[in-house]
Amino acid sequence: MTWLTWRQYRMHGWLALALLAAACAALLPTGGRPADLYDSSGLPGCARTGAGCAQAQSAFAAAVRADPAVTSLFYLGVVVLLVLPAVLGMFAGVPLVARELESGAFRLTWTQGVTRTRWLVVRLVLVGGSVLALSGLLTWLVSRWAAPLDRAAALPGGDGGSALPGRFGPLVFAAHGLAPAGWALFGFAAGVAAGLLLRRQVAAMAVAAAVVVAAQVLVPLVVRPQLAAPVRAESAVVLAPDRPGVIRIEGERLYVSTPVAVPGAWVVSVRTLAADGRPFTAAAPGVCGPEGSPRLCRETIDAMHLTQRVEYQPAGRYWAFQWTEAGALALLSAAVAVGCAVRLRRGVAA
Repeated sequence: MTWLTWRQYRMHGWLALALLAAACAALLPTGGRPADLYDSSGLPGCARTGAGCAQAQSAFAAAVRADPAVTSLFYLGVVVLLVLPAVLGMFAGVPLVARELESGAFRLTWTQGVTRTRWLVVRLVLVGGSVLALSGLLTWLVSRWAAPLDRAAALPGGDGGSALPGRFGPLVFAAHGLAPAGWALFGFAAGVAAGLLLRRQVAAMAVAAAVVVAAQVLVPLVVRPQLAAPVRAESAVVLAPDRPGVIRIEGERLYVSTPVAVPGAWVVSVRTLAADGRPFTAAAPGVCGPEGSPRLCRETIDAMHLTQRVEYQPAGRYWAFQWTEAGALALLSAAVAVGCAVRLRRGVAA
């Protein structure tokens, strides 16, 4: 069983090793560059004392923008780990069962003294373990390389002046930490299930990819924000020449906001409320028009006594979210694998 599985997946194994080798060649020689940018910008001192963070963040952002290799490798790592679950589902999960069903080889395979359940379990363990190892090693390489960039985004000023998104960002979250391993298992399980149900590899590949992409879109939008009740903070909207703020007029409606300072957090929503606590929907005052006075506009808006409500997931919940999402995906993958075993045992190919 082990030798037969290796014979069928040996090309996949060599491609996986080539991908790991390419990742090592790209990330290991350049692994010191993000750390050098972090150290030279003064952010270590900001992390210790909390002082001078604005200047250090500006220096760090400028250094990152001046080094296109760092930016390119950061986003390349994110893209590879986001695409990997769908690729694993298509080319590792789908052929696991669909190849036997489509070719008719199951008529010989399942008459050689090996039960269907044992045949499936052995292949799931061998190929699934390889999938987990590949995703784990790639994630470790990418997360280790990007660690200084993630630390910078979690310091004061990083949420507004950083050149790169923080680790709690919807896309980066699924490409760093523990979550990529859970997504890789989910993609693999989705591929196995699609191949078993459809029995045609090409059709199953398309379905598996669609399921994984749909899940990757829905989880950060619908599921992840519900893992814990967000923290709510309210502050008065006060505009001044020396304080940054946004005054935007669309049509006749006025939009007002001030910067949100919650380093390393995931900001879920930002709303501006009127004095009575309802969403602010007033029309733009005349003094805020093109011919109005900026000073009078600010004073008029301040007289409205607006409040800004921010809902966010604190930076301290990052690893709890990572464990929860990775664990949920692993359990879902295990449930799909059990369902596939039950389905196969009942004679799906009879």
